[in-house]
Amino acid sequence: MDQMPEVKRNSRLALICALAALLTAGCATSASYRPEIDRMKGELAEAKAAGAETFAAEEYAAAEACLDWYTHYVTQFDHFGDVTMANLPARCRAAFASLRSKLVATREGRVPAEAVATPAAPKPEAAAPAAARGTEKESVLKDAFFDFDKSSIRPDAKQSLDENAKWLKANPNAALTIEGHCDERGTREYNLGLGQRRAKAAKDYLVSAGINPKRIKIISYGKERPFASGHDESAWKLNRRVHFVLQ
Repeated sequence: MDQMPEVKRNSRLALICALAALLTAGCATSASYRPEIDRMKGELAEAKAAGAETFAAEEYAAAEACLDWYTHYVTQFDHFGDVTMANLPARCRAAFASLRSKLVATREGRVPAEAVATPAAPKPEAAAPAAARGTEKESVLKDAFFDFDKSSIRPDAKQSLDENAKWLKANPNAALTIEGHCDERGTREYNLGLGQRRAKAAKDYLVSAGINPKRIKIISYGKERPFASGHDESAWKLNRRVHFVLQ
């Protein structure tokens, strides 16, 4: 019985030492990443001063988001064991490498890579100013949404497209136009191309589901007809979409 107080004291001391060691290790880990974080902050500031937010909007946004996540990653303990965060350092290095490449290309006067791959823009008369979104026709068909700077069909978009295909099969005389839309980030020309790719991806999906391609036209409005106003992800995620208009 006389030994119990001593055992309890030893247990408490061991626990305190373990916690101190964990905190020390965490601080050491954070400190070891500090030079890289400072380097990324410096690169981002330099890119911003050079106007990258305008001529390299996608690359700048990706690098900025990566820095935020990276800073959280190395200063918090809640990422331990999170497989999705395991390759974050590599992803951040890739994002900043892409931003540096765009800066170098711009300084040397070379054409950015995505401009080469951008499909031909629709005729000027086909596009409309953002104020015209109030005239957008409602449709019984469902919009499909996309990830940032992507034209691949997401699982939730497949569900919407499957329902649209079912309706079109039940209404064989209906023809439609698929409109491709983007959020506000990036140049007008780049977003017209991205919207075109999104509209084509939706058309290809419907055609593979058995819809006659002659019933479908596609057009891109890029970022010219935003559905949702706002300048953050809550609006952007609603504007990265394809909209279906029945003829």
